[in-house]
Amino acid sequence: MHVMQFCQSDKTFAAFQHIMNDLSDDLYLLIQPNGTIIESNKAAQSSILNHDSPNFYDLFLREDQPQAYAFIEDLTIEQYANEILKHTVDDELLTVEYRGKLLDDEIVLYGKIINENVGEHGLKSESDYKRQFEKEYEFRKFMFRELEIGILTITSNDIIDCCNERMKLFFDLESVNQLKGQNLHYLNIHHPLLSHMQQMTKEIRSTKIVNERFYYEDDILYQIKGMYFESDESIRFVLYDRSPQQRFENLLLYKKQMESVSHLAAGVAHELRNPLSVIQGFIQLSSVTKDFSKYYDTVLSELARMNEIIEDFLSVSRRKVHKQKQRPDLIIKSLIHIIQSECLLHNLFFEYQVDECERFSMVNESMVKQVVLNLLRNSIEACSNQKEDRYIQLEGNSKENHYEVIFRDRGPGMGQEVLEQLGRPFFTTKEKGNGIGIPLCKKIIEEHGGSFEIGSELEVGTTITFTIPFINEKNS
Repeated sequence: MHVMQFCQSDKTFAAFQHIMNDLSDDLYLLIQPNGTIIESNKAAQSSILNHDSPNFYDLFLREDQPQAYAFIEDLTIEQYANEILKHTVDDELLTVEYRGKLLDDEIVLYGKIINENVGEHGLKSESDYKRQFEKEYEFRKFMFRELEIGILTITSNDIIDCCNERMKLFFDLESVNQLKGQNLHYLNIHHPLLSHMQQMTKEIRSTKIVNERFYYEDDILYQIKGMYFESDESIRFVLYDRSPQQRFENLLLYKKQMESVSHLAAGVAHELRNPLSVIQGFIQLSSVTKDFSKYYDTVLSELARMNEIIEDFLSVSRRKVHKQKQRPDLIIKSLIHIIQSECLLHNLFFEYQVDECERFSMVNESMVKQVVLNLLRNSIEACSNQKEDRYIQLEGNSKENHYEVIFRDRGPGMGQEVLEQLGRPFFTTKEKGNGIGIPLCKKIIEEHGGSFEIGSELEVGTTITFTIPFINEKNS
């Protein structure tokens, strides 16, 4: 069987294909997803079509229509599908094996008639019909009773004429007789699912297209789908219980929340270590210089920063970070004294050049300082095993739309494989590291609207560049 390559731009080819389809014994139909028949060949017209059936779904008995609908729905999703469907023509059963393909917004169907009505003596025996009937009855019983799917149909005047046991359970009823024969809109049942179906009925009647909704409460999730059938203006509702899937997703969400809590706890410990190290360094320096008063203000400042870090992490649950209009160059310059002291304590050469700027940024000063001191600690630890080239450089450059900060060291550097994993939480190359520092720095800068980039080369060193955007003075 050849699949038609329908080409609207080539009229000659399309006409040739149409003639070939008329000469073929196979059925050919061109339909829309809603069932409207656009084109058909002579084989289809003589075997399954009549003047009263302009719609593909009308070519089937009511109980066979859902299978036809499912076939077309599969086609619109998968773009190609096979199915065996049964037509009833002049009270006779006609079985057709269909192959379909979605082309643009139209569906091409090719069908081959399977002559099931002939047996040894030209007709099916009574036992054959009985077996077929029993098989179909068991299948319908399975679909209607055993599957955990609620099914309900209403007539053209919204009277419930069919309802299965599963739908009864969804409504918390004792019997399906509480639904059958009742008008959907006047049921004496107060249930949110019923309210959804009543609203969907009005929408489906006006649009005549498939309508779908979800009902969610706590860990209960229901999917409701309503389908309109033009042949008798009936509507069929199918209700799926998605609660097990929802509970699983809730479990995954809880797992992610617990991971975030562990990240948060590790981050607090990591960030408090920086000001503690600074305080420890100044106390050690004061014991050497015998002058604590010289470092008193700095120690108090670091203690205050520790308190701010705790407040910032507690505010993560509220997702509100207090920002103020400040010059980014002044924030970086305020850290020079601390960095110089740390480098002196660890026998590192420190060089800096911080350009002044007259523009402002909206920043949380404590968090930006946190980023710079994190990078300082990383560079100090990277150079700790080196005897030469113990060098750290800090640059601040004012650009057109942002302030750029560059932090360089001449440590051992990192290879590409390490760089690719560096931003992952808990990944670290240090023996006692926790892998929180770099991801947290990146997150802080990105929350300020800036960028955070890492470049490194083995035996050369590492360069980290981050930016802080300027505010628009006109809109500030």
